Amino acid sequence: MCGVALAEPLVGPSVGQGDALLAEGTRLYNKRKHKDAAERFLLATRANPSLLPAYLGLARARMGAKDVFGACTAYRAYVRSAPDIQDRKKAQRELSLCERKLKAARRNKRNKVPADLTARHVELKAGFFAALEDGQLVGPNAAGDTLRTLVTEGYLGPDLGDMAARLSTACHTTTDDAHQRALAGESLPSQRLRESAALFALARDMGAPHAKASSQAPFLEGVAALQDGDTAEAQRLFAQAATAAPERSEYRVWRAAALQRAGDLPGALAVMEADLPQDSRTDVLRAASAQRQSPEAGARELERLLFQRYAPAQR
Repeated sequence: MCGVALAEPLVGPSVGQGDALLAEGTRLYNKRKHKDAAERFLLATRANPSLLPAYLGLARARMGAKDVFGACTAYRAYVRSAPDIQDRKKAQRELSLCERKLKAARRNKRNKVPADLTARHVELKAGFFAALEDGQLVGPNAAGDTLRTLVTEGYLGPDLGDMAARLSTACHTTTDDAHQRALAGESLPSQRLRESAALFALARDMGAPHAKASSQAPFLEGVAALQDGDTAEAQRLFAQAATAAPERSEYRVWRAAALQRAGDLPGALAVMEADLPQDSRTDVLRAASAQRQSPEAGARELERLLFQRYAPAQR
């Protein structure tokens, strides 16, 4: 998307369909393909963090694959969130056995068992909410970076879905605000405009993609390019935005503005006449183009506008 590398989706619908991944994991588990099953169950917990059976399936598949540390992590996530039903009681017993095995493995110096990350994850979650509250969504130690760290470090739990949804919503709100203000002609820092591409990508990776990302992302980058004097790149990006959202006439006007800024007034007029022939701004460009040809041509075009195109109302 507009030069931003596509990262692997981490949480939400972009990961996949949770129920389908759960079913596939169960099928593989029943065939004793524990490692493959664990991969599917893990994806199911990412696609739909509230899908509790996926955690239990993940725990058992990891145990079958002899990943005791990972199994205990998944068992804890399930037991912590599951209602007090028969499966939970059985899972609690399985967790107790898993933790005994993990404790024995830690005593055995020949086995390198990963460190317990519980305390670290508590700190990361606190940092996530603090960054989200401050509006720090992208960049080092921002909410997006912190949540990505939690996911890549193996954090499990239904609250991951809520965190991702909040972050995705914040990204949508921020990009919508920048888009609206840029369309209105407000001057925004180029860095903020370019940051929008990362926000669109983050929203996609952490939840539902922005419905208008394919048009808004190139538009905002185009405005940044225009502000930085790269009129050729601005024209390309505005054309991309206009193609993605043909109903938005503003994108075509901005493309014409980029051509005019580059000194190509005939090109700007051609765009406006082709796409917006009845727009008053097209008339202004016609008059400016005629004036550039000669004072007489400019006067004739101005006369046409005043007394033909916008004739006085009859009394």
